[in-house]
Amino acid sequence: MTHKRPDNSNTLCCILILLINSFVAKGDLQDLLNLQHRGMHLEEKKFPDSDYADTSDMNEQDEPDNDFIRSRIPMRHIVTSDIHSTVELSKTNITSTLDPNIKWDKDWDSAMSNLDVGQLSAVDIDLDGNIALFSRRERIWGLGTFDLNNIFDINKGPIKQNTIILFNKKGEIIVEWGKNMFYMPHGLTIDSIGNYWLTDVAMHQVFKFNAVDIEKNLDTLKQLQYEPPTDTYITTITNNNLFTNSILKPSLILGEAFQPGSDDKKFCKPTAVAVAENGDFFVSDGYCNSRVIKFNSAGERILTIGRRISTNNNLIGPYSLSVPHALTLADELNFIYVADREHGRVLCYYAHNGSFHREYKNSMFGGKIYGVAYSHERLYLVNGINPYTTKFHVRGYVVDIYSGEVISQFGPDNDMIAPHDIAVNKDDSEIYVPELNKNTIYRFLQGSKAKAGINSTLDVKFSSVSRNNTSAILMTKNDSMINGSSVRGKATTLILTLVISTLLIIGLCVVIAAVIVRCQKRGRSSLLNESSVEFRKLVE
Repeated sequence: MTHKRPDNSNTLCCILILLINSFVAKGDLQDLLNLQHRGMHLEEKKFPDSDYADTSDMNEQDEPDNDFIRSRIPMRHIVTSDIHSTVELSKTNITSTLDPNIKWDKDWDSAMSNLDVGQLSAVDIDLDGNIALFSRRERIWGLGTFDLNNIFDINKGPIKQNTIILFNKKGEIIVEWGKNMFYMPHGLTIDSIGNYWLTDVAMHQVFKFNAVDIEKNLDTLKQLQYEPPTDTYITTITNNNLFTNSILKPSLILGEAFQPGSDDKKFCKPTAVAVAENGDFFVSDGYCNSRVIKFNSAGERILTIGRRISTNNNLIGPYSLSVPHALTLADELNFIYVADREHGRVLCYYAHNGSFHREYKNSMFGGKIYGVAYSHERLYLVNGINPYTTKFHVRGYVVDIYSGEVISQFGPDNDMIAPHDIAVNKDDSEIYVPELNKNTIYRFLQGSKAKAGINSTLDVKFSSVSRNNTSAILMTKNDSMINGSSVRGKATTLILTLVISTLLIIGLCVVIAAVIVRCQKRGRSSLLNESSVEFRKLVE
């Protein structure tokens, strides 16, 4: 009686397939999974000298590995008359034509010519179309404003004069307030119900002032606005006693007063706020941490987008930020736009989960973007001066969010010096741009939507991160930076790896099957041993 030799070829092939796939695919699959499951927040850390230079509003950072002291010198020490960006443009291909449909309002400029409120940091427009300014009055952000650990000297006291000034469209002051409340004003946002959101980089805090409280105390504020400045000093600083002597008190305070940090409760020089219709809001945490944080209406963190990366990195990824300086929301499109100042670009993320959508960048911006505003499928932005290159204009730009093209440029007769923010009214007919150091706020009147203009194509980069992706790229203390690697890249690598490994396995199985057939024909008794011998002969 003959016994049929058991066929072990199928079993052997299955084992080999499982082993090879487990070794080959494990790494890429794990990387993809890790990319989708980041931790929620950055860790608490100190700020050593080498990590964070004092990047002031007018400090154009050189490469981070350059001399530390040089990187701390504010641009205000540079003679602006020596910077002739327009003259150098004749040597380049950058078009300098201003859009005739966006005109500089010289009458407004004349009405505001006597404005003397110090550095103008931020602007926004309230529900009635009035213009609100956030100013620094006598205080200047300079080289010695912060120590090497980003700590402000509270002995300087708060700014004695009113820092918030509300104008009507004629340039007449409606009300001033904010004296003895702020130390180094930076960002101002008025949301859809009239609440004021303010950031102070010296205090490392974000404040919300309710529209109801402002309206209720408006007459009192008007009565007190012209009283002479007084000295106010607080010996023991807490969030509870910051505004003890103020008529208006914030309904929400985020951050620890005068304590920079990067944990869940602290900021380091936050720059701006953007507020969604549902009450959620974003904070750009700004000069040190270079991240954007989303909160719900109660001030509870939802997610974190991005973190700081050195500007000398040639592969700047979509979550690598360097001074996120301004924010704007397109609520109807579910987009949050971030002015990534030191990288000279605007980044767009999905507002619900922080996943990357696209980048807007153009050489005509000159490498620095200070302000951005969204309105009716257009981005309005202002760039800034750069002492290391003069081949660009410092002015306003209008970008189509779909094509990525610059469709308009606007500005006064000469280039601006240091535009710091931008605001656009509801129907796009008015655009406001404050100059940081000129005591000037420009108004531009737009007669019609800019439909055609400079034929310039932006370097627009896309990511295939899905709109339905339920998690942002959230950083933890063990994370390295994502240098241009997207989910699509990881998925493509994984698929290619699996395809190649499958083809190799098929070929290997064919070889093994041939060996088995030969062994059976020869009548060998030990299939497995002979197969191993033959296979070794084939590959040697």
